[in-house]
Amino acid sequence: MRIMGEVRSTLICLMIFFLLIPIIKDTGYSRYMLDIPTYEGSGQAIHPDVLLLKKPIGGYRYWMTFTPYPNGSNMHENPSIVVSNDGKNWQVPRGLRNPLEQAPGEGHYSDPDIFLDDRGRLWLFFRWSHGLEERIYAKYSTDGIRWSEKIPILETESESLISPAVVHDKLYKMWYVDIRPEPNVIKLRTAPSPLGPWSEPLKCRVNGVPYGRNIWHLDVVKVKGGYDAFILLINKGRGLRNGELYFATSEDGIEWNLSSFPILVPSSKDWDSFIIYRSSALLLEEIGGCRHYALYYSAAESSGKSKIWHIGYTEVRICVDEEGRIRLG
Repeated sequence: MRIMGEVRSTLICLMIFFLLIPIIKDTGYSRYMLDIPTYEGSGQAIHPDVLLLKKPIGGYRYWMTFTPYPNGSNMHENPSIVVSNDGKNWQVPRGLRNPLEQAPGEGHYSDPDIFLDDRGRLWLFFRWSHGLEERIYAKYSTDGIRWSEKIPILETESESLISPAVVHDKLYKMWYVDIRPEPNVIKLRTAPSPLGPWSEPLKCRVNGVPYGRNIWHLDVVKVKGGYDAFILLINKGRGLRNGELYFATSEDGIEWNLSSFPILVPSSKDWDSFIIYRSSALLLEEIGGCRHYALYYSAAESSGKSKIWHIGYTEVRICVDEEGRIRLG
């Protein structure tokens, strides 16, 4: 009887193991840390947003905005720019001095997003926060070196404006996360120009968020027939530990269907073992319902009290069938 009990326990463990495989399924691609130069010299970087241009600006096709985040210090979290021609090796473009904005007298900056307007100009949106005050600032440039003064485009005390993600699709559409309600929600505003006027917010619906998890940061990509989003989920009430990246798809940008599994999770003991953080996706190929993405993600390791933050690279293939079911390709 004892042997039968041990066999039964072993079978149950094996069943649980195989049932969990799709839940913890990763991209299947190798991932590695990028060397991103930071203006204060730490090399610690967070919150990438990457733009791949059809026509180079200043001799470069890849433009990344990010902020330094040495050991979690938000006083250095000021918007910065690096460039590349292969998406792997990054440098500050000649003639540009980071950060694009020095630290403010009160509050702090965070969460930059970069995009191209209908005139071929580079735009940088970034967040400022101080207590209940929240603002989105904008800067623009024709050459990526000389940038305009910062321009306030949105200001509020009634909601948070975390992780703005802008897509130009006839209108300019900006998604962001509001953490004032519980649970956190994604909101959408639209405007005819990056400078506005921006509409009142629409509350988005995300179907399939697991119990005990909360939306934190996101990036949005325009695809055939709608939009894809890469959404960071964290544990409610437990800080940022074990943040995981999920995929979502939407036809209208308002109602989203979330994958039933994370597409990127912390590693067991590497530089990205504590948390996967805000990520930026570049659509490399779209065939039918399948998309091949380059994925730039920020993450931290788990040793010590002060987390060490870096930006990494991987790829992912995701397929969405006609019923909206999501799987890794």
